[in-house]
Amino acid sequence: MQVTNLYRYPVKSFTPEVCESIQITDDGKVVGDRVLAFRFNDAGPTDDLSWKRKSWFASLQHAPRLARITSNYDSIARVLTVHIPDNNVVVSGKIDDPEDRLRMERAVTQYALQMDGTPFARNARHQPLRLVGDGISGRFHDTAAGRTTLHSRGSAIELARALGSESIDDVRFRSNIIIEGAKPWQEFDWRGKRLLIGNVEFKMLKPVVRCLATHANPRNGERDLDVMNTLTRIIGQEEPQFAVSIVPVNKGGEIKLGDAVNPL
Repeated sequence: MQVTNLYRYPVKSFTPEVCESIQITDDGKVVGDRVLAFRFNDAGPTDDLSWKRKSWFASLQHAPRLARITSNYDSIARVLTVHIPDNNVVVSGKIDDPEDRLRMERAVTQYALQMDGTPFARNARHQPLRLVGDGISGRFHDTAAGRTTLHSRGSAIELARALGSESIDDVRFRSNIIIEGAKPWQEFDWRGKRLLIGNVEFKMLKPVVRCLATHANPRNGERDLDVMNTLTRIIGQEEPQFAVSIVPVNKGGEIKLGDAVNPL
């Protein structure tokens, strides 16, 4: 088994960075992952960076068309660029500049207000969206721990078959590490066990329970696949689970494309 794809997601629910390598912290986070987010206005002041549930954010769970936004975050220059293709709006600026942040907030808020039926569009107290995060610390994962996540191509292929689809995009599940060479769902068998990826030893904690975000096509923002019901009703899981969370046993390190993956 080996690592075949690596991703990190600088802005919660926005486009991934395709990586040749990622750095894992000692507590199991991917450096540069989920370091920014667009949060509802009534979720608290923008300097409050405490963990909050994803229901307080512009997220794919309730706003699948966010997937249409493309973004790029330059962590060295601390510049975020957001492109909204529907109206061809491009905004870019330093995340430390209040005026730049305001311009980006306005652009994303205007786009989000066009999404009928979302909690954001229905509730005026949520408006406008606020850009939050220091661009360094990963604070905007779906769980407070914010662990690295992994799934196998074998599981993705098996799920695609159950869905009646020719294939399924790994980005739909927003995992950090994709591996090949494992049998379908083999990663679930590693719960509580140790796993060596490259030179970093991990412990597999638990499978990741999925939400409506996985129903959204990551390319066009349309809800096109009933992933949750397929996992429970067809595959037979008690809860809709896909991918697993992992944490370093002793210390983190670098994971690279092509690294060997060996259960211990």
